[in-house]
Amino acid sequence: MKYLHELMNDEQLMELARFRPDHMVSMVGLEKEYEDELKQEGTRRRTFVIVEKETQKPIGWANIRWWGPFSPGAELGIAIGEKTLRGKGIGTEVVGLLTQLAFNQYNLHRVEMFTRRDNQAMIRAAMKNGFMVEGVMRETLYFNGKYHDGVILSLLRSDKEAVKHTGSAQSTSRTH
Repeated sequence: MKYLHELMNDEQLMELARFRPDHMVSMVGLEKEYEDELKQEGTRRRTFVIVEKETQKPIGWANIRWWGPFSPGAELGIAIGEKTLRGKGIGTEVVGLLTQLAFNQYNLHRVEMFTRRDNQAMIRAAMKNGFMVEGVMRETLYFNGKYHDGVILSLLRSDKEAVKHTGSAQSTSRTH
């Protein structure tokens, strides 16, 4: 929990992983949040710790957030806290695992991801897993004294099935 608390208060990481990077998280608040999640009380989220295979050291987190109790879709999110391990395909692998979990275990119809437009690593990781860019939300995020564009990507179960049958992910964007 201490490591997760450190990551959730890392300003640089939160600029990429959260809508409000200037929102600090207290240890007490974090413990309560995850205690409720474990008890499945009032939460529509499942959080996972990302662990490096070789060292078994925690390096980040991933989650699935449902929009509502009867919703056919959810949002996926990941954060790799160890800067030296970024750009090594871990994010792509984690997005693939979350997507499999969402479709195979939770029987979802649609998953989506939201990130800053300049977070090209996350956009590439999603697209390598078959996600398509649905659109750019201009100046939708505000931090560090300026507005930033956001990108929404999605994947439907039928898209994933098509990837499974053809053996390759489409990198077609739905926007220009």
